[in-house]
Amino acid sequence: MFAMKVFFVLGFTLAVVSAQYGAPTPLTGDDLKGAEGVLTKSLATLASGDGPSYQLGRVISATSQVVSGTKYVYEVELVEGTKTKTCTVDIWAQPWLPENGYQVTFNCPDGKVVKTHN
Repeated sequence: MFAMKVFFVLGFTLAVVSAQYGAPTPLTGDDLKGAEGVLTKSLATLASGDGPSYQLGRVISATSQVVSGTKYVYEVELVEGTKTKTCTVDIWAQPWLPENGYQVTFNCPDGKVVKTHN
């Protein structure tokens, strides 16, 4: 009987812990500011290279998920010239990679663009 109780408690603990890791987590406060920094840096890096040349208008929402690195998903308003559009931007950050440690995917009403950078 004691073994069954231990097994149940360990199984329940494992289920709770595993539910916390790997699932997307909504970002607020300092975590949101840090994620905005990742997005702003990526936008600047891409704009100084082969584009696209977007400016961040505002972040509507953001999540992060621990994968092989960190995956950020943003719902944002991006400014391109005089036009503003609402897009979903995914950034898969693997900063330890020597090349292309960041994959940025823009899903906007006018299409999908995938770029990489360091």
